[in-house]
Amino acid sequence: MTHQQILDKLAAKYLVKSLDEDLARLTFGAMCYDNNKDNQLLYVLPKLLNRWNCILNAENSISDNYKQTTVLALAILLHKYGFTDIDITNKAIKAIDKLNKSAALSDDFLKKSEEIKQFILSPPIPLKRKPTVSESITFYRAKDIISIQFENRFYVAYIHEISGVNESPIVEFYDRIFDQIPKLNEIINLPAKGRLSTGNIERIAYFSISGMKYLPDLANQIQLVGSSIEKLPISDHLEKQIGLRTISNIFDIQTIIKQLFRLNQNNKM
Repeated sequence: MTHQQILDKLAAKYLVKSLDEDLARLTFGAMCYDNNKDNQLLYVLPKLLNRWNCILNAENSISDNYKQTTVLALAILLHKYGFTDIDITNKAIKAIDKLNKSAALSDDFLKKSEEIKQFILSPPIPLKRKPTVSESITFYRAKDIISIQFENRFYVAYIHEISGVNESPIVEFYDRIFDQIPKLNEIINLPAKGRLSTGNIERIAYFSISGMKYLPDLANQIQLVGSSIEKLPISDHLEKQIGLRTISNIFDIQTIIKQLFRLNQNNKM
């Protein structure tokens, strides 16, 4: 039995594809800087869970079967990339039983459940080569307003344009942190969030986010709040940006959010 054969039994093609693309991106980055598998996992897992915990820790908006399928797919894909995490493995073993109890998957999955468990529990084989990172494409559009969940808070951004041919959204954040996904009327008149530069000058800041692909987002981290919105974030209080934009991706944006909002952690609705 192979990783792909097990993943196919989950009947969740795009969930698996999205998770696989995320792990490939993170693993590639980790292997560029460190050959130690433990250190690589320390780089990969926190960033991955910051994103996919939006599914795993969701309360009422996500079905239990989807959560169980996600944690199982996560364990299998970590194994595929040469990693293992005891907590995720244990949750995946329990997920198999829960999915069988609810008859969520096929009879073939039920029959091979013990074999799948042993496969997940077996030591993974470390990758010898860096994985291929998928070409960046996006289904979001210019003039969309999106909410990005990060560490149980919600950060809202306006998409000014899409780089290349449907490659990466170029976003500008609004200067507000929310405790839940905001409604459009809570956002539309907000100022833009600037970035501090040399001389303590706050400037307009644009960010290109590669890997922000699916709409809806399979990880439940990014939500579309509005589309075809003509009104831009108010930026009269900000100086002109230096350069066009900061190149980022779906995981680097976590660090950018931390840096960008460091002076406004108490600024919530």
